[in-house]
Amino acid sequence: MKHSEIGLHIRTYEDEGKSHSHDHHQLVLPLVGTLSLSVDAKEGEVAQHRAAIIPAGIGHGYAATDDNRFLVADVPEGLAPALDKLPCFVDLDPALLHYVQFLHAQLQNGTESDFTQHQMLLLLIQLLQERHGSQLKLDRRVHAAKQFLDEHFSRPLSLAEAAAVAHLSIRQLNDLFRRQVGMTPHQYLTELRMKEAWRLLEQSGLSVQRVADAVGYSSLSAFSDRFRAHFGRAPSHFRRISK
Repeated sequence: MKHSEIGLHIRTYEDEGKSHSHDHHQLVLPLVGTLSLSVDAKEGEVAQHRAAIIPAGIGHGYAATDDNRFLVADVPEGLAPALDKLPCFVDLDPALLHYVQFLHAQLQNGTESDFTQHQMLLLLIQLLQERHGSQLKLDRRVHAAKQFLDEHFSRPLSLAEAAAVAHLSIRQLNDLFRRQVGMTPHQYLTELRMKEAWRLLEQSGLSVQRVADAVGYSSLSAFSDRFRAHFGRAPSHFRRISK
């Protein structure tokens, strides 16, 4: 599943479905009715104040009530690799329930761009991670490297620079960063750059070359290849949409 295929969907389920799996994470959020799920031998329900998080590659089956409707988000593993660290079934507080209703309304309107839908999904994931993720704070060395990448992703960077800021070797930083953030520093840097590139392509008048420069790529071909691999479409595709 490519990033260009991520999205939110309103789905209705049949009475019962055979166990299956997919190569992307899936969030199932309640709208109407009850969906009983078996996720990796864990039993639970999506109903009223409860949602399900189905990790990529994990088998799951379901049974639904007659009248049902759910908001389903398909999320590529590369977009949120740490989702598999969250519980399979999570309670939704009033703020999260309100956000689910907002997403539902936006989806029914059908006016948001791919970029907007991408950002709405990222916020949903962030809210879930804040409420149900590990409470362990980042190691100060990982925090230093992450802050360095956040502040300097717009220029050419090497992992050696981030490792030096963290006072770690590149191998140590990779291992520690992956365990605490859920992806390697290189993956995190790429995600930062690609999100900003997508935003600039849709919301600015910069040429593709200027966008590449703005996110740390001196080579237009290297930027275009990375963007296509990340989102499944060439940068020019999103420039055409914006126009």
